[in-house]
Amino acid sequence: MTKVSLKRKAGFLLTFLAAANIAYGDVAPDPLDSGLSPSVLTHRVGMASEEVNIFLGEERVAINAKFMLVNLSEKDAVLEVGFPTDHRDEVLSLKVFVGGEPASFREESERLYYPGSIDENGIKVNWVLWKMTFPGRSETELRVNYKVRPRRNEDFLFTPYRELIERITIGQSGGSPASDHISKLRSGMTTFSTGYLLVTGAGWYGNIGEALINVFYEGKGPGVIRRFSPEENYSFLPDRLQWKFFSLDPSFNVELEFNPSFTVEEELSIVRWALASDESNQDLKNLHDYLESLSDKMKER
Repeated sequence: MTKVSLKRKAGFLLTFLAAANIAYGDVAPDPLDSGLSPSVLTHRVGMASEEVNIFLGEERVAINAKFMLVNLSEKDAVLEVGFPTDHRDEVLSLKVFVGGEPASFREESERLYYPGSIDENGIKVNWVLWKMTFPGRSETELRVNYKVRPRRNEDFLFTPYRELIERITIGQSGGSPASDHISKLRSGMTTFSTGYLLVTGAGWYGNIGEALINVFYEGKGPGVIRRFSPEENYSFLPDRLQWKFFSLDPSFNVELEFNPSFTVEEELSIVRWALASDESNQDLKNLHDYLESLSDKMKER
């Protein structure tokens, strides 16, 4: 197959791939021929619906995704389907099912180039690929299950949330009785980041009819989430964070940060105890406001 330059959303996507260990994303048709977001489609196979279940974990993030793909033309269409994987990471326990039957797949790498790249040799992207036949005027079910490693946000990787926790000792009063509470907060400040690429779904014909994305964390539930994007079309249910989209133009991605040490309510309780002993700590107040705003979003229905 001919390797091609990335089109349209290339710069954004490659930046996203390089910045975080993601949970990868929507399957794309003929990616090595047409790019991740082709400007011209050579088929009429669309994505009628998708359901993506993301199971967060410190060591692995598990993804179970189901896609209903529909061929709107009279003739059968044969396409190579695949999704990109971070060039620094690995996909584990990958299983592909077409129409309920296991499908074999292969892996291939390519170098992608985009305007303004500082790397003259391009950026290496790995693909997982398999062949699919789409009967005319029919729907085909595709299921993909796999696991990836989340990014661990340690001392040298600051997110807005982690920076708030880092700063609470700066504004701490000398010999403050809040020290024990602040130490407890800092001991649990390591967070993890992951996400899901939706822009790769732009290669299908038309918009995605319906998209349902669920995020789970066993035990503590969605209260471990500290940052999520997009902040629209979402609901926090007792056991999950859920997005629902209709007639979706996949021009954005899902991004997540989570702290397995505390739920938001547990952390808010510790912050309030600390504030009761150190009212003048403005950075502690900033952390409180951040968590309280997040708590309010989680209570919205």
